[in-house]
Amino acid sequence: MSHAVAIDLPLEPASARRARAHVEPCRSALDESAFGELRLLVSELMVEALHRKAEAENGTIDGTIELRAELRDDRVRVEVAQVGDTFRLPSRRPEPGEPGWGLYLVARLSNRWGLRRGPQKSLVWLEVN
Repeated sequence: MSHAVAIDLPLEPASARRARAHVEPCRSALDESAFGELRLLVSELMVEALHRKAEAENGTIDGTIELRAELRDDRVRVEVAQVGDTFRLPSRRPEPGEPGWGLYLVARLSNRWGLRRGPQKSLVWLEVN
């Protein structure tokens, strides 16, 4: 079974809900617990992008978040990207609601994950199975 999602979402709180809806077709490939974790991680990465927007001095961070998700057999791979240095590893364990909490959860709950930061874009990828 294969399924793919590629969508650009606006940088606004409602995008977390939209992102969760876009990974819904992956539900049948994962058990209930893994799918719940996937939805949580997608939401938290959207919130990370919103934290960075709030931290920007003048709020000029690009207004879209790229969401890519692909289902292959029993594995779901998700990529979330945004212009700038949106995703940063915290130097300490963040508290819930603080910047970096989403990445902390990704590291704890996903089967595999990674962070790529380029001169133009930051990208977090994760896999759940």
